[in-house]
Amino acid sequence: MARRFAQLAAVVFLVAGVAGFFTGDASHLDGGQAGGNFDGVALHLTYLRDIVNLVVGGAFAYAGWYPRPRGARILVLALGALLLVLAILGFALSDDDAGTRSFITLHFPIAMNILDLTAGVLAVLCALGDAAEPAEARA
Repeated sequence: MARRFAQLAAVVFLVAGVAGFFTGDASHLDGGQAGGNFDGVALHLTYLRDIVNLVVGGAFAYAGWYPRPRGARILVLALGALLLVLAILGFALSDDDAGTRSFITLHFPIAMNILDLTAGVLAVLCALGDAAEPAEARA
Protein backbone atom coordinates (compact mmCIF):
# COMPACT_ATOMS: atom_id res chain seq x y z
CA MET A 1 0.00 0.00 0.00
CA ALA A 2 2.88 2.39 0.77
CA ARG A 3 4.34 1.91 -2.71
CA ARG A 4 1.03 2.64 -4.44
CA PHE A 5 0.54 5.75 -2.33
CA ALA A 6 4.11 6.84 -3.10
CA GLN A 7 3.45 6.50 -6.84
CA LEU A 8 0.35 8.69 -6.59
CA ALA A 9 2.01 11.23 -4.29
CA ALA A 10 5.00 11.41 -6.63
CA VAL A 11 2.78 12.56 -9.47
CA VAL A 12 1.00 15.14 -7.28
CA PHE A 13 4.17 16.67 -5.84
CA LEU A 14 6.11 16.61 -9.11
CA VAL A 15 3.24 18.36 -10.92
CA ALA A 16 2.95 20.90 -8.07
CA GLY A 17 6.69 21.52 -8.16
CA VAL A 18 6.90 22.00 -11.92
CA ALA A 19 3.70 24.04 -12.10
CA GLY A 20 4.92 26.24 -9.27
CA PHE A 21 7.71 27.61 -11.43
CA PHE A 22 5.08 28.95 -13.83
CA THR A 23 2.97 30.71 -11.17
CA GLY A 24 5.71 33.10 -10.12
CA ASP A 25 7.30 33.77 -6.77
CA ALA A 26 5.50 34.92 -3.62
CA SER A 27 8.44 37.06 -2.60
CA HIS A 28 7.43 39.58 -5.30
CA LEU A 29 4.38 41.71 -4.51
CA ASP A 30 2.01 42.81 -7.27
CA GLY A 31 -0.62 45.35 -6.21
CA GLY A 32 -0.20 44.48 -2.53
CA GLN A 33 -0.74 40.78 -3.20
CA ALA A 34 1.94 38.12 -3.15
CA GLY A 35 2.63 36.24 -6.36
CA GLY A 36 2.81 32.49 -6.76
CA ASN A 37 -0.94 31.99 -6.97
CA PHE A 38 -2.99 29.82 -9.28
CA ASP A 39 -6.35 31.01 -10.62
CA GLY A 40 -7.36 32.92 -7.51
CA VAL A 41 -6.14 30.26 -5.07
CA ALA A 42 -3.61 31.83 -2.71
CA LEU A 43 -0.77 29.32 -2.85
CA HIS A 44 2.04 31.87 -2.38
CA LEU A 45 4.50 29.45 -3.92
CA THR A 46 8.15 30.41 -3.80
CA TYR A 47 10.95 28.89 -5.78
CA LEU A 48 12.21 27.24 -2.58
CA ARG A 49 8.79 25.63 -2.06
CA ASP A 50 8.82 24.45 -5.67
CA ILE A 51 12.19 22.81 -5.06
CA VAL A 52 10.87 21.21 -1.85
CA ASN A 53 7.91 19.83 -3.83
CA LEU A 54 10.21 18.45 -6.51
CA VAL A 55 12.51 16.79 -3.95
CA VAL A 56 9.53 15.29 -2.07
CA GLY A 57 8.01 14.16 -5.38
CA GLY A 58 11.30 12.61 -6.46
CA ALA A 59 11.65 10.81 -3.15
CA PHE A 60 8.08 9.51 -3.41
CA ALA A 61 8.83 8.35 -6.97
CA TYR A 62 11.89 6.49 -5.74
CA ALA A 63 9.86 4.90 -2.93
CA GLY A 64 7.07 4.00 -5.34
CA TRP A 65 9.32 2.02 -7.62
CA TYR A 66 11.91 0.90 -5.06
CA PRO A 67 12.50 -2.86 -5.40
CA ARG A 68 12.32 -3.65 -1.67
CA PRO A 69 9.02 -3.06 0.13
CA ARG A 70 10.62 -2.47 3.56
CA GLY A 71 12.86 0.31 2.24
CA ALA A 72 9.96 1.91 0.42
CA ARG A 73 7.83 1.74 3.55
CA ILE A 74 10.52 3.43 5.66
CA LEU A 75 11.00 6.18 3.08
CA VAL A 76 7.24 6.81 2.82
CA LEU A 77 7.03 6.97 6.62
CA ALA A 78 9.90 9.49 6.75
CA LEU A 79 8.36 11.62 4.00
CA GLY A 80 5.02 11.53 5.81
CA ALA A 81 6.70 12.75 8.98
CA LEU A 82 8.41 15.56 7.03
CA LEU A 83 5.10 16.64 5.50
CA LEU A 84 3.43 16.60 8.92
CA VAL A 85 6.20 18.84 10.28
CA LEU A 86 5.67 21.22 7.35
CA ALA A 87 1.92 21.23 7.99
CA ILE A 88 2.30 21.91 11.72
CA LEU A 89 4.81 24.66 11.00
CA GLY A 90 2.45 26.02 8.37
CA PHE A 91 -0.54 26.16 10.69
CA ALA A 92 1.61 27.81 13.37
CA LEU A 93 3.03 30.42 10.95
CA SER A 94 -0.02 30.87 8.72
CA ASP A 95 0.46 33.31 5.85
CA ASP A 96 -1.74 36.29 4.99
CA ASP A 97 -3.04 37.52 1.62
CA ALA A 98 -0.19 39.96 1.18
CA GLY A 99 2.33 37.19 1.72
CA THR A 100 4.13 39.10 4.45
CA ARG A 101 4.75 36.13 6.75
CA SER A 102 7.27 33.52 5.75
CA PHE A 103 9.88 31.22 7.25
CA ILE A 104 13.11 30.83 5.29
CA THR A 105 11.20 32.18 2.25
CA LEU A 106 8.58 29.44 2.63
CA HIS A 107 5.03 30.78 2.76
CA PHE A 108 2.33 28.68 4.40
CA PRO A 109 -1.14 29.47 3.03
CA ILE A 110 -4.02 27.27 4.11
CA ALA A 111 -4.21 25.36 0.79
CA MET A 112 -0.59 24.19 1.05
CA ASN A 113 -1.01 23.37 4.75
CA ILE A 114 -3.99 21.15 3.95
CA LEU A 115 -2.06 19.42 1.15
CA ASP A 116 0.89 18.77 3.46
CA LEU A 117 -1.35 17.56 6.29
CA THR A 118 -3.41 15.26 4.09
CA ALA A 119 -0.43 13.78 2.25
CA GLY A 120 1.52 13.41 5.50
CA VAL A 121 -1.27 11.60 7.35
CA LEU A 122 -1.97 9.31 4.40
CA ALA A 123 1.73 8.53 3.97
CA VAL A 124 2.13 7.61 7.64
CA LEU A 125 -1.03 5.50 7.62
CA CYS A 126 -0.02 3.68 4.42
CA ALA A 127 3.48 2.99 5.72
CA LEU A 128 2.20 1.74 9.07
CA GLY A 129 -0.56 -0.25 7.37
CA ASP A 130 2.04 -2.12 5.34
CA ALA A 131 4.03 -2.89 8.47
CA ALA A 132 0.97 -4.46 10.09
CA GLU A 133 0.25 -6.82 7.17
CA PRO A 134 1.50 -10.40 7.44
CA ALA A 135 4.54 -11.23 5.32
CA GLU A 136 2.69 -13.70 3.09
CA ALA A 137 0.01 -11.12 2.22
CA ARG A 138 2.68 -8.71 0.91
CA ALA A 139 4.17 -11.18 -1.57
